[in-house]
Amino acid sequence: MGKRENWFREGALYFRQALEQIGLADRLPSFDSYYACPCCLIALPFEAIAAQELTIEHVPPDGLGGKGMLLTCKRCNNESGRAFDVHAINRARIHDLLAGRGVNRPVRAVFLAGGIPVRGEVSSSGNGWLMQGVPKQNNPAMVKAHDRALRSASERGEESSFKFTIAERFSPQHADVSWLRSAYLAAFAALGWRYILRPALDPIRVQLKESAPAELPAVIGFNPDVDSGTREIMIVHEPESLRSVLVAIGGYSVFLPDPWGSLTIEQLERGIEGLRDEFGKVDLTLSGQVAPWPLNPLYLLDKAIR
Repeated sequence: MGKRENWFREGALYFRQALEQIGLADRLPSFDSYYACPCCLIALPFEAIAAQELTIEHVPPDGLGGKGMLLTCKRCNNESGRAFDVHAINRARIHDLLAGRGVNRPVRAVFLAGGIPVRGEVSSSGNGWLMQGVPKQNNPAMVKAHDRALRSASERGEESSFKFTIAERFSPQHADVSWLRSAYLAAFAALGWRYILRPALDPIRVQLKESAPAELPAVIGFNPDVDSGTREIMIVHEPESLRSVLVAIGGYSVFLPDPWGSLTIEQLERGIEGLRDEFGKVDLTLSGQVAPWPLNPLYLLDKAIR
């Protein structure tokens, strides 16, 4: 039996068990196996595997170094990639470029010499930047004028006359939803249905089913100095104002409501805001229980009560 089939059967078992515990088992049509997509909570039968209606989800997205971790429905998987993940990937490439790290493909840019623009690309291997124009995107006459201006400025020692602007586009709000989604799915894979079926997670699922970002509370932090390979989940107990599930993926940290319903996502935002200094920086000292990073669904809370 393949990975998807195994993940379906185990997930369906704990899904029914979780529904029974909250008095909603009658929502399933029979005692057959049903697995719900954790994003939209639409329950699908075992036949959905062969029909490819359930797909292996990468957390974080494959373009950000993610690995296959769990099953989501094909629609949620595809829609997220189109609506949100591409923005997170583009932003990450720009962050890596500006930090001097290698990028997997060039970043679009506009070069200015003497006020004359040339469209091109900037790439980095981690040992400096390579800037080059893209001939098909430029008028040859403009390229020649740009080169003359660049040489003239160099001869006069006017290095400041050359500038470039990143032209790669992304929406910070859409990118944040991608990271919120990755954190939610990692928390689900680690903790299971008993966790995500709590009402405190409803606002996150509502956002994940939309193609545009809503005004969600600010519960995502970014530290460019953190290694991109970082993968951590912590059940935060202290401080009490931040009792939560903290998911750290690379430089991104996402605070989600804790498994016992102590705080809503809005209360977590207020807790974070109360710790910001005058420059907007948040220094945190957290204590709690570290959960293993899931390489496949673990259902830790579901298994604890079998």
